[in-house]
Amino acid sequence: MIQKLQLLMQGKLFWFALILLGIAFEGVAVFYQYYMEEAPCILCIHFRLLVVLLIVFAFIGLLLRLTKAGLMTSSFLLLFTFAGMLERSYQLLGTERGFIKGECAATLNFPAWIAVDKWMPSFFMPWTSCSYTPKLLFDITMAEALMVFSVMMVLLAIGMLVASFRR
Repeated sequence: MIQKLQLLMQGKLFWFALILLGIAFEGVAVFYQYYMEEAPCILCIHFRLLVVLLIVFAFIGLLLRLTKAGLMTSSFLLLFTFAGMLERSYQLLGTERGFIKGECAATLNFPAWIAVDKWMPSFFMPWTSCSYTPKLLFDITMAEALMVFSVMMVLLAIGMLVASFRR
């Protein structure tokens, strides 16, 4: 199993798939924001920013995939990103279900050197406070889907990190 994961990580297709996954996630977010008129909250914007990191780190993985140090670095960066996604999706699910008191602000409050809500307000500006998330297929909410996705990706990234240390 570890050897198959190592081979997968050394191929271009794996990294392109992660890049396309990130682009698809951003596309779905924009679709829900502008077509379905579902206003994004601050946790949604945080998740979007983590998806941008996923795309950037997957591109780095594509470039560094043929060296052991490159695979280790890329795997760690992806684990960091997916762990952030897991934490944000847990907060979102907890806010939606009421087992976490929402700590959503109206603004991102990022420093000026990374004020993405000012640079790209149509994409990274929160429009509402955190509460419910829209329903997707089969009556599953977006928070539930993001939670399941994040858990799966954290497990994948842990496997990648383990595989990158073996050779």
